[in-house]
Amino acid sequence: MGLGAEQIQSYVNDGFLLVADLMDRKTVEEARRVLVEHIGPRRENSLHAFVSDPTVSACFNKNICSAAAELAGVRKRFAPPRTVYTITVFPTSEPWTWPWPHIDHSRDEDAHQTFPPPFHVGCLIYLSDIQPHSGGTIVWPRSHRRLEELAASNPERYKYLAALNGDIPQLDLGCPQEITARAGGALFYHYLCAHSGSSNSGAEPRFALNHKW
Repeated sequence: MGLGAEQIQSYVNDGFLLVADLMDRKTVEEARRVLVEHIGPRRENSLHAFVSDPTVSACFNKNICSAAAELAGVRKRFAPPRTVYTITVFPTSEPWTWPWPHIDHSRDEDAHQTFPPPFHVGCLIYLSDIQPHSGGTIVWPRSHRRLEELAASNPERYKYLAALNGDIPQLDLGCPQEITARAGGALFYHYLCAHSGSSNSGAEPRFALNHKW
């Protein structure tokens, strides 16, 4: 399935795009089962782990890899990852609050430069239904444009993403948006899209897969 012109324009404008039902239920359930087996005992907050399992990698099917390439402006469909970065957010009794924004690949020690981009497009695949305040991703619409303008205004200062990320608190990025989704959906995002994970006030863990091309 290809993306429509309105979807592509929405991604260009907002810096992210949520696409529903890119995977069948069986693929989602089998991948979620594998993650449950990898987790072991219940944990607090969240678990970030790399998983090398064909059942999990199968979530990056032709629909998702094609959509990612289309949004990145790449003609050839991206290849699925063999090792997948998984993010599981466990339920907590702490009050839900809005988190602080960040951009990916912005650790000082990694020294990723702002230009050219360190990756074409990011992707979060949801293996759980995401209700409000249940561990959903928080995005700041159109923040990629504001951050790109800031970086271009002082290329020397913002040569590295770490410096740009450090100055995010000084910017007015507007109102954040909490992403809610069904299992099998995927969130694609621009490398300068300010975003964050959030706590899970729901009853079940939130399972997601993350990859960048």
